[in-house]
Amino acid sequence: MPHVLALSARDARSLTALSERLADRLAQAPDTDPDDVALTLDTGRERFPCRHAVVGEDLAALVRRLREPLPAAAEAPAPRTDRTSADVVLLLDGSGVDGPPADLPGTADLPRLGEDIARHAEDAPAARAVATLYSAGRWLLDRRLTPVAVRGEDRIGALAAAALRGTVSPADALRTAAAGLCAPTAEDPPSPRDAVVVRIGRATRNGPAPGPEEPLTFDPADGASAARLLARLWCLGLDVDTTLGRPGRRLRLPGHPMWRRASGEHRTQDTGRPLTPYEQRLLFYDLVRRGTSGDHAVVCARAVAGAAPEQAALATAFAELQRRHPALRTVFGERGGRWRATVLPRPQAGPDLLPADPAGAPERLAEAVRTSAARPFVLRDTPLVHCCVQEGPTHWALALAVYEPLTASVTPENLTAELLGLLEEMAPSTGAALTRPS
Repeated sequence: MPHVLALSARDARSLTALSERLADRLAQAPDTDPDDVALTLDTGRERFPCRHAVVGEDLAALVRRLREPLPAAAEAPAPRTDRTSADVVLLLDGSGVDGPPADLPGTADLPRLGEDIARHAEDAPAARAVATLYSAGRWLLDRRLTPVAVRGEDRIGALAAAALRGTVSPADALRTAAAGLCAPTAEDPPSPRDAVVVRIGRATRNGPAPGPEEPLTFDPADGASAARLLARLWCLGLDVDTTLGRPGRRLRLPGHPMWRRASGEHRTQDTGRPLTPYEQRLLFYDLVRRGTSGDHAVVCARAVAGAAPEQAALATAFAELQRRHPALRTVFGERGGRWRATVLPRPQAGPDLLPADPAGAPERLAEAVRTSAARPFVLRDTPLVHCCVQEGPTHWALALAVYEPLTASVTPENLTAELLGLLEEMAPSTGAALTRPS
């Protein structure tokens, strides 16, 4: 499997200088272990918005790519900083997956493929495919990828997704696949509209590595595709583990370039504040219990008689609500090894529109948006608020969820009432008539 070196800086100029400095340093020490370099960059550097990652089989290839001009995408902040949602959805596709996964590093704790199949699945091809997809998905989760949803594209993918979500055990998924049965049904949060979709399955293209605009794909049989995938996710602004699970040791590497500010230029980046002990406690708890941060969502859901407001009006009102309340623009991020809370300068969260329910009673609509809003939060550098809306035949429902540590100054009940008031004020211009909540 190739190596990935992940770099970040505040701007393109600094990122270019950092790449050149690192290339010079590695060229002067050709015996340097690339795994040591990857570990140092992953664990010893602060994350900045301008991202770049190079992939290479050995140190010489990495140095050559570090000296290449930055791609156009690296000259601007990572798209994640402009997304209304940076959630990740894993899509598992079992078509054509029939062999063991590539020899991925850091997989010693995964169930042994041959042993599990021999014990539970009688060497059935479907079970082998489930085990392959499950192992590949678990490897990605161990690389700090935290999906908001895990879905299957077919029967095999659905079984592997159920095992990955924890709905069934891996052994039960293998037995079900061997028997030709389908995965048990289970609830999974709806995919956010701007979700980053990562597909796990057999690659469908041949030739050079995929370009930056092509779908994010991980072919379990191709270890190089795993390295390319994590490099692209890093460049999108997701703080994945670019060591690929390999061990290493910390090195002394060139630091970030320091530029003298011009006369009259002021520092614009908000370095934030330290987390309170309460925020630290809940954040640590949810980081350890991955995917459980929704347990600490404070939610208010209401059903409102009448037609739902137009999408543009809802987005405008929700943005105005975030402008009024800095808590809704607060994100938690790791800076120099310490977590801090930062208030974003402008609203970034957007409302999630669930599919309309033609037969939904008010109580059913309210429960649906409450469940969707209480999904896990992306705890790193993403607004800790969810807004969900669903329309029914006579009512529509609205739910607001705020991460509990941020509710000291705001309550979802008051925020919901304020948001409905904003929509009421906009109703004459949008044609959306609101009536009293049910």
